[in-house]
Amino acid sequence: MRPCALVIVLWPAVALGAEPARFAAAPRAAQDAQGARVAFALAAPGDVEVAVLGANGRVVRHLAAGMLGAHTPPPAPLKPGLAQDLAWDGKDDLGGPAQGGPFSFRVRSGMGVRFGRLIGGSPYTGIVDQMPYRAPVNGLAVDGDGNLYVKLHSSVGSHGNSGLWPWHVRKFDRNGQYLATLLPYPPSTVPERAHGMTLLSTPEGAFAPANQSSLYPVLYVFGNEVFNRLVDGALVFVHSEHRQLNFFSLDGSNALRTVAMWPPEAKLQCPRWLDIQVAFSPDGRFAYYSNVAGTAYDGKKPADISPEWPQGRIYRQDLTTEAAPSRFYDLELPDWEERPYWMPSAWDKKTAAAGVTVDTKGNVLVCDLVNQQVIELSPEGRKLSATSAPWPDKVMVHPRTGDLYVVSRKVSRGALPPGALLKVTGRGPTATTTAELALQGSVGGSFALDASRDVPVLWLAGGSDAGTRLLRVEDRGAGFVVTGDQFLNHDPDAIGFVGYLDVDPEAELVYVTNTRGAVWRYHGETGAGGLLKIRAVDLAVGPAGLLYAWGTGSYAGPVVRYTRGLEPAPLPATGSHTYGSLYGRAGRGCSVCGMDVDARGRVFATWGTNDCHVHGYDAAGAPLPSPRTVKLGEGDHKGEAPALITGVSGYGGSLRVDLAGNLYIVQQGLPKDWRPPAGYEKDEAYHQAVGTILKFGPAGGERSRAEDAVLGFRGVIAAYPGCGPTSRWRCDGACACTKPRFDVDPYGRLYIPNAITFSVSVRDNAGNEIVRFGHYGNLNCQGPASPEPKPEIPLGWPVAVGASEGHLYVGDCLNHRIVRVDRTYQVQRLCPIE
Repeated sequence: MRPCALVIVLWPAVALGAEPARFAAAPRAAQDAQGARVAFALAAPGDVEVAVLGANGRVVRHLAAGMLGAHTPPPAPLKPGLAQDLAWDGKDDLGGPAQGGPFSFRVRSGMGVRFGRLIGGSPYTGIVDQMPYRAPVNGLAVDGDGNLYVKLHSSVGSHGNSGLWPWHVRKFDRNGQYLATLLPYPPSTVPERAHGMTLLSTPEGAFAPANQSSLYPVLYVFGNEVFNRLVDGALVFVHSEHRQLNFFSLDGSNALRTVAMWPPEAKLQCPRWLDIQVAFSPDGRFAYYSNVAGTAYDGKKPADISPEWPQGRIYRQDLTTEAAPSRFYDLELPDWEERPYWMPSAWDKKTAAAGVTVDTKGNVLVCDLVNQQVIELSPEGRKLSATSAPWPDKVMVHPRTGDLYVVSRKVSRGALPPGALLKVTGRGPTATTTAELALQGSVGGSFALDASRDVPVLWLAGGSDAGTRLLRVEDRGAGFVVTGDQFLNHDPDAIGFVGYLDVDPEAELVYVTNTRGAVWRYHGETGAGGLLKIRAVDLAVGPAGLLYAWGTGSYAGPVVRYTRGLEPAPLPATGSHTYGSLYGRAGRGCSVCGMDVDARGRVFATWGTNDCHVHGYDAAGAPLPSPRTVKLGEGDHKGEAPALITGVSGYGGSLRVDLAGNLYIVQQGLPKDWRPPAGYEKDEAYHQAVGTILKFGPAGGERSRAEDAVLGFRGVIAAYPGCGPTSRWRCDGACACTKPRFDVDPYGRLYIPNAITFSVSVRDNAGNEIVRFGHYGNLNCQGPASPEPKPEIPLGWPVAVGASEGHLYVGDCLNHRIVRVDRTYQVQRLCPIE
């Protein structure tokens, strides 16, 4: 038996639009002894789609689709050339006699797309103070008019300490109403003002920022913390890992001034888990630094701390010179032998000198977490007062009254304890606490003061049992009054994070998960919908809209079957709605390599973490037989199991099966002779984070070192490069957690997302590209009728796509939303079969 031929397209398809689609010979239908035939010819190279419709206008047989006249011949049953003569045997997609006649052929050509609508998005979603393996960081700042700037991250739920996180800067008014997204930049930004981004030059001239990570949509790296007020009209980012301050101008120029805190030759000893705390003198000349020390991972005694970089030291830097920071003041710490106190570690992420601020006179106030007091220092570094405060973590000072606002939070190597907001009036022994507000979770980790009006407003943000919260607190003199706590994440029906996606094409429903259990569902036409009662990491839609869920919220669990109405759907053969075994990994929520359900109700899933395999279950829930087996050794799973495809790398993800039972998976890597699209030839992200979809026959395949293996596999019958991102590059610990989701429709066409190029490619099964759509867009891009009308189809970081008959649904990870794209065709003919 001769092996199947491998098809890899290494050149662009014939461009649609060069000549409008039209028929040289109009479609003609005729009956014959075996069923019916349809013949037609295109006038110029282009795509065709041929279906058999029933009397109700629904497709009963997806007959053929592909590019005619392209360099690569179209997929069967289409033949090379512009003239076609296709036979239909009278059967439906599953091989049974077609029902619901009389029937017609539908022949369409000139597929295109246009913007449809946005679904599930909200400018109020995200997290503010939390990052993996770090103490809560400040993500709030106010300007002189009381406007609030919020640094919002995508709700990532990840591991690692890379410092590369997908945050936005959004502007709100002093009452907490959203105004605009400032970062990432809107695509209308002129290149000269896109400071901090590396823009790629593409033939379309689109705004195309280079990606900085394969794990998240990181398009610029300014720092993970912001100073809580503007400095000379600039939002100041603190980049502790790079020892930098980045001053980002808000005057419209986007000017970015970078100041090195410590140069490399200073050999600063300050571990990555410590976020440097910063304050500025009233004239902006001096920066003051605290929480800087050469601490040990598991500190036990003072000798574990570098004597050259002691804890409790405050540094001052003259920003008008290039000089490094110098010692400003050392806190007076007790003799540890006589009075032992807590020692810094990688768990508490604190040192003796915690928060720092400066008043209008230039006096410096420092939180002393060992002596539990706020120390006041003159601009010359002389101690002026010591004001008692329990566990002072952060401090701000009212510019007119001098009152101190202190976030009190106990240092802990365990779970972060809740804090409290204190108002302290006066200084030294006579100071009194005049107001107090208990806080939940990490609220207070982010902290800003609006003193622009008579009644001071404090903004506090952080995580709580109800998710990330932003509190607006007024200081009414005699006490604090919370005037609002539902500014962020108040709408459970808004998508918090786009992880995995699938479509119910019969009911025009789109499902999206956040990879940690939350599942949202929306009606594609209206956009109505929201959070569902079921929990699943991933899911697939089967016949009649049945849902097949990956467990109940964890990376490990059974296949769980639900009706479209979200009720358990027991298997007739067993009476249970759960069966089988699915297994993945934790990381970026839960990271699983995908599942799918075919038109016969068979379930296919990729099982494992690093060395994975594809297995399946029949419609009765029994394991599908396979010519190969694998040894299980992860979790509590032992023994041998049947495997359709072995050696699947966890650096990939997504699994689809077509009507013929062919299996498709994504794996990291590209064929050696694959050419990136124009503009991406030298882009490191493209070469490192874009993978290839591999097609196997129903019998599957296996990992192989054979010379003719395709990306290390035997049994591959086609390869489709250009799907991404697959994570590993610039991920702390080489994380394998980002796994894209592509789709295959009943015609065998592939819908391939590529977050690195901000686009989706539609290809026929031979690999010819039919259409490509999408360009970079931020949250301000709300479609052609919005104030930011370009691009027509804005895609911030397309990681998943699903197809229905009339629409495509693209999961945008950057902007936390689904972009519906509508199909269009230039010509269409219906031919009754008589």
